[in-house]
Amino acid sequence: MTTPQEHPFLANFLKDLYHCSDCGYCVEAIWEERNIDHVCSTLQSHSPGLAYSGQGYISTARAWIEGEDLPLESVAEHAFTCASCGNCERICPIGMRPMAINRALRSELIARDMAPNSIVQIQENVINQQNPAGKPAVDRYNWAAGQEALNSSAADPTDIIYLPGCASAYSRPQEAQATLRLLIASGQSVQLLADNDHCCGAPLKELGFITDAGTSANQLSASLAQRHYDILLTSGCECANSLADSANPTSFVTWLSAALNDKQLSLSSKNTLPHVACIESCQATISSQAQSAGDNDNHALHQVLSGLGVTVNGGEPTSRYALCCGASGGMPSMQPASSEEMAKARINDAVAKANSADHGTLDALVSIDPRCVAHLASARADSDPPVYGLAEFIDNFFTVVTEDV
Repeated sequence: MTTPQEHPFLANFLKDLYHCSDCGYCVEAIWEERNIDHVCSTLQSHSPGLAYSGQGYISTARAWIEGEDLPLESVAEHAFTCASCGNCERICPIGMRPMAINRALRSELIARDMAPNSIVQIQENVINQQNPAGKPAVDRYNWAAGQEALNSSAADPTDIIYLPGCASAYSRPQEAQATLRLLIASGQSVQLLADNDHCCGAPLKELGFITDAGTSANQLSASLAQRHYDILLTSGCECANSLADSANPTSFVTWLSAALNDKQLSLSSKNTLPHVACIESCQATISSQAQSAGDNDNHALHQVLSGLGVTVNGGEPTSRYALCCGASGGMPSMQPASSEEMAKARINDAVAKANSADHGTLDALVSIDPRCVAHLASARADSDPPVYGLAEFIDNFFTVVTEDV
């Protein structure tokens, strides 16, 4: 067996590597009573090979630290293709951590310069342009042009600092714009970090670039430390996860739920409300592993929409084990065709469930995660329901009721 010095990242998981019972729950779990219909989108839409499963990652890591001569290029292809949704960990009956082990596998491969070129490109994009797509950093806040109600001075105290996240800022700017309008309509003072808004490091952490992820998060934390604010609000679910230990961010759906309950914000429907399906974010569930099933931001989305009179999922609760849409992890860059198939599968599943339950036409898909929204929207056919972020959905179907009305 190799020493911890040779595999410093995997050495943190020795207990897991030798306690896995190979039960197969993380490979093929179907449990109708608990609303579980498979757990791994990679196995469903890319390849059924065991090496892509949580069990496979544990087996690979165990073989590597035992000194087996592994084909590391193949290990890298399997490890970085994972969508990092976390279902394999949530389903494990004995608390193993296959997703974390896979992230450690990635870090070991990165340390040996074995990361695939498409993954290294993401690292370079975040370091150089502060976003995983490599879009110009100076364009990050183009979506906020003309918003006169924003606080202009970093020295001014503010109620809320809004971090849109990379997906909202670049791929789904309408979600960031709608979020900002609702924040201002609630009477809150709002600031943006603008040029000081570094990437939170979530894309790097997800892929195993631990040091670079920490550097990026620290840069953002330093910018936040210079501001005086009550709430740090973010649209990106991966951002909320990345900043959870250092900045205590609030998700938009959490803020919206509180604003509606406290009457800071009142909404009135514009027209007949649509029948929608919630597309759960696996990233939101990851941040709530210790909580009971459904007690997370996905559940909050269901509650907010239902409370506004919207028919959601035909009245059914969201699933804690919903399959990933393919937007996260290394999947989009490693296997773009499979990533698109995952998105189409999520859309088709939502439509099929609505039809089979005889709840009528499904009018829209809604998610709290802008990264999911952008990915699903890029994969949908013209005949599929439109896809909205929560703020966009509110903006399209509701009007803010002011005191003068």
